[in-house]
Amino acid sequence: MKTNWNTKNINIRENSFLKLVEKIDKSNNKPTRYKGTIETMLLEFFGKTSKKKYIWKRATFKRLLIHTYNQKCYGLLRDYKSVEVLLHISTFGNRMVNNIENWERKGFDKEEQLRSLIKHSFAVYETPIFLENAFFGVDKKFMLWFIQLGKGKSVKELTQIPIRLTSKMAHEFKNAPDIFEPNQALRFAQALGFGASLKTAKVIGFSKLSNINESEEKFWVTVVQFFAKETTLKATELNQMLDFLAYKFRENPSFSMKSRTQKALLFQTNEWQKRVYRDEIGNVLNWQASGIKPLYLEEFENGKPVVYITVELLNSISLFDEGNVMHHCVAAYDEDCKYNDIAIFSLQKETIGKSITRLATIEIGLKQRQIFEAKAKYNDEPSVKSLELIDLWVKSSKIKPMEEEVYLPDYNAIVDNGVYVADKNYDTVTVLKVVFWILYFILKALL
Repeated sequence: MKTNWNTKNINIRENSFLKLVEKIDKSNNKPTRYKGTIETMLLEFFGKTSKKKYIWKRATFKRLLIHTYNQKCYGLLRDYKSVEVLLHISTFGNRMVNNIENWERKGFDKEEQLRSLIKHSFAVYETPIFLENAFFGVDKKFMLWFIQLGKGKSVKELTQIPIRLTSKMAHEFKNAPDIFEPNQALRFAQALGFGASLKTAKVIGFSKLSNINESEEKFWVTVVQFFAKETTLKATELNQMLDFLAYKFRENPSFSMKSRTQKALLFQTNEWQKRVYRDEIGNVLNWQASGIKPLYLEEFENGKPVVYITVELLNSISLFDEGNVMHHCVAAYDEDCKYNDIAIFSLQKETIGKSITRLATIEIGLKQRQIFEAKAKYNDEPSVKSLELIDLWVKSSKIKPMEEEVYLPDYNAIVDNGVYVADKNYDTVTVLKVVFWILYFILKALL
């Protein structure tokens, strides 16, 4: 007669992995670092639990290891990061809503297995994925938020939530994009609650405003309100303004956002950055213009006039600004410019109603009157459009274009087993002898 499934013996099968788990669980674990083996991995994680304090954590971790093994989650159990997630789950072993042993594996992807196990263990109600992601990180507070929402607690009642949320904000928090981290989702939801567009709220969410300092929140909430009304907010400019606001607020705690405009604030930020740059640069150098005719080209894009220009940079601060925006080291070239070795130009695009866009930084050797280098942001190669503009400028300004690098063979190298080898001080006669004998043996083999 066939045995009913729920009356079968469910004792754990004896094998090396399960024996290892039992052995380590019973031992007095000393702090151990992972050394690439399953044993040292288990020793490290069991060593982070206690037999005397919060004993559910150790017991839950052991149960998770055993059950995931019995569910044939072998890839998961071989992966350090995945087993670390099991340890995070076990931290809240006293808050589980379902029995671990009732979980069944679905699929073979270890991340999907872990996410399924997290929801099975803690979630009665639907919870945001960005909080589920917390179990793959280190912040236990955010893991607790997942558990609390999973049991039906409201967002406004979450433990140690650092900002006050209206009902609308709480709703937007639960529905924030998965790509956010929890504090980013809080700022995103807060901005939407203050009337921000979806685009502006995302910029605010991803900005430095997500570094929430609860003791300063009374000020920063007014900053969120201020920027929530903006429709053309740019991430880079916002973070620069936030740096300036942090400086002003810590200099004077009574600093207020009242009666300010974004345009004025951006101007003040730029002036403040220049002062900071001067302090960092120290001695500010200035030099005369090279006399090279700049580019000036008017075009129409989408029915709007656009101007492309090259602007010669004539002091250390302008080089520093260029390097700061373009994320490269052109600021270090000020002495070369001072002594008339080179000139630095910034290729820029001007559109009515928009801020200037820097497209490329161009270095010109003044003795040769030739472009030495042209780089876009992060030292990337200029775009096709930028190269077309540079070529047009070269022709109109009578400067030489940048030479393409040509890699010539090293004639002082020799052939060794069919490949070139670096020069080892062989003379020409020796090289010719080597080549002769190689050709000789090749021809002999063919004949």
